[in-house]
Amino acid sequence: MSAASVSTSVPSWSDLKSKSEATPVGQALVNEIALRKDGKGSAHVQNTLRTFGRNPSPDITLFRDHAGWCPYCQKTMLLIEEKEIPIKIELVPMRSYGDKPQSFLRKVPSGLLPAIEVNGKIITESQVIMEMLDEWHTGDDYKEMVPSTEAGFQRYTLLARLERELFSWWCTLTFRPEGGPSLGGMFDNPFKSKSSEMSGAMKGFLDCIGKVDAELKATKGPWFFGETDHPTMIDFIYVSHVERMLASVAFW
Repeated sequence: MSAASVSTSVPSWSDLKSKSEATPVGQALVNEIALRKDGKGSAHVQNTLRTFGRNPSPDITLFRDHAGWCPYCQKTMLLIEEKEIPIKIELVPMRSYGDKPQSFLRKVPSGLLPAIEVNGKIITESQVIMEMLDEWHTGDDYKEMVPSTEAGFQRYTLLARLERELFSWWCTLTFRPEGGPSLGGMFDNPFKSKSSEMSGAMKGFLDCIGKVDAELKATKGPWFFGETDHPTMIDFIYVSHVERMLASVAFW
């Protein structure tokens, strides 16, 4: 048979979609999308409703970034998922991904994310939002997220301050380095000196990381408070920025 007599047919996107959805993995993904529409299923950045079998029509709406990159939205969602707080979600682009819709800016003129709306009132700032969500959802049906004892709350406050210190050192190391650009600022500029001594920014960052590590080692489990078998508010406050530190510091 000559090459000229061989006919080829390129499948359409619709055909490819049907074939992929017919596979076990494709079917699982289709089922997961259906569950998410009802506020069920697993955590996902594109979720617009979370019910956790509690309230099918939540009174609170969370405005968060649609790309899943905002660390402040991430820590808020981590709290919501762990504590299983029913909530509606509206996805809004960060400025780096495009203009925010006017419908959102009319409610939040500053454009800040995350934000929540409850009974027509808008609340911004992730820390405030997390604390209020925790305060509004208490009792045996909800996990404790902030220590109830005086000693526990003092430790919580200390750890929160340490997180801000770590964040400050990370910004100093990444955005205001002391060394030359060839080594990302973490070490002295080799073109000015043969020394490979660690820069002040890097030393400060590593010293602070050491303090954080010591606090984690002081508990029985993987969390900052060993009395619980689940992560709490302070863990979520740390994790979203530490995740980004791992990527950025490794890059530099």
